[in-house]
Order: sequence, then structure tokens, then C-alpha cells
Amino acid sequence: MTGECEAQGEYSAPRVVGSRPCGATYMHLQLKLGGAAVSRKVPWGRKAAVPFQEAEDMRSVKVVSASAVALVLGCSGTETQVEYPDAVTADPDHYAVEFENDALRLVRITYGPGESSVMHRHPANCAIFLHDQPGTMESPDGTVTTTTAAGVGAVNCTEGEVHLPTNTGDAQLELILVEFKDGAMAASDEMPEAPHAVTADPDHYSVEFENEAARLVRVRYGPGETSVMHHHPAYCAVTIEDQPVTFELADGSVEDGPGGELGTLTCVDAQMHSPTNNGEGELDAVLIEFKGRARQAG
Repeated sequence: MTGECEAQGEYSAPRVVGSRPCGATYMHLQLKLGGAAVSRKVPWGRKAAVPFQEAEDMRSVKVVSASAVALVLGCSGTETQVEYPDAVTADPDHYAVEFENDALRLVRITYGPGESSVMHRHPANCAIFLHDQPGTMESPDGTVTTTTAAGVGAVNCTEGEVHLPTNTGDAQLELILVEFKDGAMAASDEMPEAPHAVTADPDHYSVEFENEAARLVRVRYGPGETSVMHHHPAYCAVTIEDQPVTFELADGSVEDGPGGELGTLTCVDAQMHSPTNNGEGELDAVLIEFKGRARQAG
């Protein structure tokens, strides 16, 4: 992708030298200024202005990455996609993997008030919002869009994206991001005999998103409500509103549900049960089901 177009860019103290994708007119520098992440859009062959007031000691400035604009004209004259770093690799302070198998991974995202990231990428994904805040999203071309709070428990699904988020709110932003892996398919493991939850009990279970390998299911039970015997493939549950719950199992025994505060993530293998909400409020959760899989690992 680098071709024969050579260029170098500088900023303040250190120097960034590298190969320019032919046709690229600028690059993004991801910098660390005294521990704070800063992004700069820099014309190739020019100095990037980093005001001295942004760092007490310019020796603390270091390059995290330098990359060209997201879409550049390659040497062959065709468009080439520049590979931005994965979010977890680029910004582990804000992105942490909590579960992963060969179908998807679950990433917990947390931003304090006013915190920003660096430019990074995500594959196709669904976001489950826990503590939402207004913010901005900067695109690789420098465009900045404003985002509004989606609400606790909201689910939003998108295709792969490259961006630099900032939490402009006055409280913590937190969500679970379900990142789907390319080419993942449903398994064909043997499932319990009872019908699937969405088929058996559509009053309490509804599909929010579905692809070849996974299904996001919204679970809502009012106070005192119970279900019928049904099954789930292996899944991870994200707690939105918790209530004391019991599960009647296939053999007639009863066990307590795992419980947990907002954002608790619980992963289990395939099971058959009939839940009852024994609380005085609504039970709300999102299940990430692994289609056709008896076991969560894979």
C-alpha cells in the first residue's frame, strides 16, 4: 500500500518519517500529551502545530500512530482502505474485552466526562447502552458529528466504522459492544427439546437483531410474571433492570437467577427453564445468543 511516494511529517519535538500512500494529502497523528490522547490532522510534509500550553513538558509528547486519511488513492489509481488500529489495541484505557469466542467478542466501553479516544476501527457491531451521555464522533476525513444519549438499555447496530469518540457529557459513558466476526456461522449442536424462548413466549422475548451466528433478544418480565418451559442456546446476558428471579428447570427443581446490577455480564451454556419474576418492578435484560451452540466457548 505504500508504493513509491515517500514523504515525511514533523510535529514539535519528535519526527515522524514514513511512506505515504500515493495520493494521500494528509495523515492523522495519534499523540500522547502528558498522558492525554490528542488527534491531529497533518498535511504530508508539513509540521503539526501542537500548542505548548497543551503539555507542561513537550518531551512527554510521543507518537501513538501515524496513518493516512481513511480512503486514499493508491498508486494503481484505485481506492485503498487504510487499516486503522482495532479499538482495544489502540485505546485499552476505554475498551476492554470481557468475553470472546469464534463468533463474536463483547467489549466493555467506558469514558469519563470529557474523555476522548484516538482514531480506531470496529467491525460490524451492536451497542447496548448502560450509562449513556451526549458526545461527538470524528471521522477520518475530519468531519465531526454530534451524538445524543440513546437511553439506558437501548440497542443500536451498525456496520464496521472508523471514528474518534469524545464523551461531552458530565457523567460516565458505559456500554457493551457486541463485535461480530467475519464469516461466523451458526453451529448445529443438539439443543434441549423445549421450543426456543422467542417462539414459546413472544410476550417476554423479542429479537432486536439477528445475523448468521448470533441473535440479540430483549427480555422483559413484569412483576410476578412467569413464562413457559423453553430453551436458549448458549448465551451471555446483559442486565438492564434486575429483579429477584427463579428458574424452574426441566426436572422440576427451582434455582435462583444470578442477579446483578446494571451492566452485569453473565455467560452460560444452553439451557431449558421457565423463569418467574418475583420482584416488584420490571425485569429487563438483553441476551446475546450464540445460534445453534450448546456451549458458550468456541
